[in-house]
Amino acid sequence: MTGKIIIVGLGNYGIESLPFGIYKFLKEQPLVYTRTLDHPVIETLASEDVVFQSFDEVYESSQGFDEVYENIVSQLMSKARNSDTDIIYTVPGHPRVAETTTVKLETYAQQAGDIEIKVLGGKSFIDDIFEAVKLDPNDGFTLLDVTALSSEQLNIRTHTLITQVYSAMTAGDLKVTLMTRYDDEQIVSIIDGAHAGGAKVIETPLYELDHHAEIFSNLTSVFIKRVENDTAYMADFEYAVGIIDRLVDDEKGCPWDKVQTHQTLKRYLLEETFELFEAIDNEDDWHMIEELGDILLQVLLHASIGKKEGYFDINEVVQSLSEKMIRRHPHIFGEAHVETEEDLKHIWSDAKTKEGKVQRVKFEKVFAEHFMKLYDKTKNMSLDETALQYYLEQGGDKS
Repeated sequence: MTGKIIIVGLGNYGIESLPFGIYKFLKEQPLVYTRTLDHPVIETLASEDVVFQSFDEVYESSQGFDEVYENIVSQLMSKARNSDTDIIYTVPGHPRVAETTTVKLETYAQQAGDIEIKVLGGKSFIDDIFEAVKLDPNDGFTLLDVTALSSEQLNIRTHTLITQVYSAMTAGDLKVTLMTRYDDEQIVSIIDGAHAGGAKVIETPLYELDHHAEIFSNLTSVFIKRVENDTAYMADFEYAVGIIDRLVDDEKGCPWDKVQTHQTLKRYLLEETFELFEAIDNEDDWHMIEELGDILLQVLLHASIGKKEGYFDINEVVQSLSEKMIRRHPHIFGEAHVETEEDLKHIWSDAKTKEGKVQRVKFEKVFAEHFMKLYDKTKNMSLDETALQYYLEQGGDKS
């Protein structure tokens, strides 16, 4: 026996936006399950004797949204398996737009094989949101759910629409996340109840996002326009890569940068590393930021030269790094268990063997040890460049 769940979208506002076919369909049902009763359409239909059973109590008894959605989906799947009739389940908006339970229901139904899922209309809020902010969605936008938002998802190059900003507390958490990528003064739009007849819109600086407690509801979203100001991209990695690509470009690049090679740049990595040592020893955080940037510059220069010559680019460098870190840390990203430093040595040795690493003389360790000894001897000496060079030529003997 195959159960069936029909997910019905209630639209993004009142009964006037609900398609007539869906209105008739819901009126014919003896019982309708709904994610939440907090929707204008439900209020109208309930007054017309449509019987709803909500999952609002699940929100109150759960620790987080993922637990809420898992609980709702589990209950619906169980009801479908034990019912002789279709299970009707309503959600705000359109079931395929920013509706996690739809995704989970379809995923679990596909895995189980004994439940059929059908989706019925309901107007999405997206058209009305873009009408409220007077922008064309074809310009590109990112749609995100505040209940499952991380800073890594933010893209300042496109418009960003964030849904389910239902309270000032949620807005406060969102503000903190947005501040990792946007300027505190960035203007954001709080949009509530967007529908064909209009919407309530408040434009506010990001740092005041949670200061408008009266507007937040289950129908509230936050909209941020794409960033046009170049200065806002200064902390963006891809923007930095673009700068260095331009510097080494054979036609438009800098006369010095565009003629550099992997060979000519070798000494600068040593020089910048020495300057970082000084910053670390002086416990100078701002100087450390500058010198770490100079070391990153060397990495980006080599990557941009590799890209220009057609051999490799920064994406391959980052990919190699990420794969190596995951591969060599199975106790963090896998199932391996580590208790001691000796356990770690065995894991790293095994990883290197699987990578095809062969035993060789560790010249870099010898050079590093020698350099560190000389550095520690000389870092507090009052020597000019000539005196330091003479000192080093004597093998580090000042006598």
